[in-house]
Amino acid sequence: MAGSGEPRTRKDTLSLVDRSTSEIAHEDGKASRAQVVGTTSLYENGQVRLIPAPSPDPREPLNPPQWRKWAAIGSLCFFGSLALSAEIIVGSLVPLYLLFSSGVDVRILNTVDFRTISGGSATGVNPFAIIPQGVIPADIEKVSMLATIPLLSNGIASYFLVPLSIAIGRRPGLFLAGACAWVGGFLAAASSSLDVHLVARAMQGLGAGTVEALIPLILQDMVFIHQRNKAMAVVVSSQGIVIPALGIVTPYIASVYDWRWVYYITSSFGIVAWLLLVAFLPETRWTRSKEELSGQRLHPVEPGETRPKVDYERYPAPTQWSYLGLFQNGFAWKQAGMSMFNTLRTTPFPAIVWATVANGIFMIVNSAAQQIGSVALLAQGWQFQYTGVFAVPFIAATGLVYFFGGPVADRISNAVARRNGGAREPEHHLLNVVLPLVSGLTGMFVFGWAGQTNAHWAFLMLGSFLVIFGSLVVLSVINVFLVESYPMWAGPVLVDVSSLRIIIGFFVSSKSTSWIAERGFLNTFIIYAEVMIVVSLGIPLLYFFGRKLRQWTAGMVQKITSGDSTEKEVDDSVSEESLRP
Repeated sequence: MAGSGEPRTRKDTLSLVDRSTSEIAHEDGKASRAQVVGTTSLYENGQVRLIPAPSPDPREPLNPPQWRKWAAIGSLCFFGSLALSAEIIVGSLVPLYLLFSSGVDVRILNTVDFRTISGGSATGVNPFAIIPQGVIPADIEKVSMLATIPLLSNGIASYFLVPLSIAIGRRPGLFLAGACAWVGGFLAAASSSLDVHLVARAMQGLGAGTVEALIPLILQDMVFIHQRNKAMAVVVSSQGIVIPALGIVTPYIASVYDWRWVYYITSSFGIVAWLLLVAFLPETRWTRSKEELSGQRLHPVEPGETRPKVDYERYPAPTQWSYLGLFQNGFAWKQAGMSMFNTLRTTPFPAIVWATVANGIFMIVNSAAQQIGSVALLAQGWQFQYTGVFAVPFIAATGLVYFFGGPVADRISNAVARRNGGAREPEHHLLNVVLPLVSGLTGMFVFGWAGQTNAHWAFLMLGSFLVIFGSLVVLSVINVFLVESYPMWAGPVLVDVSSLRIIIGFFVSSKSTSWIAERGFLNTFIIYAEVMIVVSLGIPLLYFFGRKLRQWTAGMVQKITSGDSTEKEVDDSVSEESLRP
């Protein structure tokens, strides 16, 4: 199997990295030659060090030409945005599907003033107000599942997609899931019943599952840690182009023409995005030791350089097959099984639990806002065909997400590392979570108050903007925080958080519309805000005690000093997902 290039035995590998904290601390008085997993020395002589440490192999995913690397990231952005748009924008069509499933002509959405149907109530939004009198409404919880069931399949998919990508490679795993996204869209367009429609939506969720765990995993394969906030922010903020564009026109197309056209359009673009992945995304699965993941150089570096020169004499040069081929690095089923085990054992880690809850509450609030936002506008006398304007806050929010979740986040984390004597701790990223948490908390109160009192629609937009901004920045920053905390278990920890938050979000979001109808808009969002306040207490706890928790959960890694061999030998068959602390 292709890997870092030099053969070495598994016994030698484990002697280097499979040491407990106590073993290292007491071995020949060399405690100073060990560091906590996740802690790195980001600066050396005033220069940023490259972490993970690259090898001279030109086929390594850290070594491709810059244009090819960013073409791959660009194709991931386009595909991810389309996959998520197919999952998200249907939430705004819940009122339409409620009418359709109740046997009502959906075109009344553009002709009826729903303020008169609801009796002119200004005490809050009731989703059933859109049902004409005398009509028996469909099961609103089942109809709402059109917006939420992709979340469930998305969460379940991550448990299998990441191990599959370890076993057969990132490319084939991504292609398989990506095909599910557009196939599910065409199936939804052809569906003749709500049950078939739900099955199709579940298939689309499988495709969106790549965005949650597999795309961040691919990014950490390709990008050094001082660039990861920027790369993650690019992927997340790119959603602000595709999702709002489709979100704005979707209600118009669905209510004036036919909701099936929404699926035909998004799935057609999905095929294009899938083909771009085939053309530009290289295989990024690569084996690295803990030492390399922590930035310790195992290959000679010339004076004045920050990385070893790419060696075309010792290693074969990349070919079109190495960029476009499938299964070119062989199969690693044992490592895939080990990653599933690592997923289970990392689940109770404090950082994982906190990240899951933080991301989960944002997902729940976002889903609730998308489901009920169009109903809130209808209650103010809007025609349904124009309710797509509710996607506009997404555009403004994602622009700021790139700025605050990318360059600003990198600068803050790098500056704290510089003041810390060059030592980079993953917990430094938590400083970048404070502003989005405050934004999300404020947005919940604004959105809940505006919906409850039928306040001007601008307040609904403002609340939505604040929640979306907070949600996307938290998602981007926390992914980077987790990967840096447990670099040898990048796949398992991403699966933990993405899957658990989505599964939790599914069961809670499925009730959001009913809760708002029963308890009122403001009361529902106050409950969400209270959970957010509790979540925010985890920031100072992890910031000050996170390093000790990492030492307890992941152990230490041996430092390589100048007196050591310049090139350690590591077994190519041992992947980072399978190494034990």
